[in-house]
Amino acid sequence: MKDHYVCPICGKPGERSPRYPKYVCLDCATRAADKEGRGLAFGNVSISGGYAAWYQDNKEPYDSHICYVDGRTCWADEAHMGGIVVSIYDGPINEK
Repeated sequence: MKDHYVCPICGKPGERSPRYPKYVCLDCATRAADKEGRGLAFGNVSISGGYAAWYQDNKEPYDSHICYVDGRTCWADEAHMGGIVVSIYDGPINEK
């Protein structure tokens, strides 16, 4: 039996990832926002990776990995082998 995955936010089926078992689908990740609801975008710093986040409205840097998707606390970070992954975050939050 093949393992299956459903997005923890919207329930959309997708490909299971042992490395990121709580990742949210790309559609949900595009709705990531800060605590006040301002939209966020994420990317790699360079071709060799790294993590960067910024506000969608004015491109100012966002200095955190914590984000929210439909009220759920998430963590955005550099993915293994490049790109960005947004996952449900269940750990302690120590925001600045």
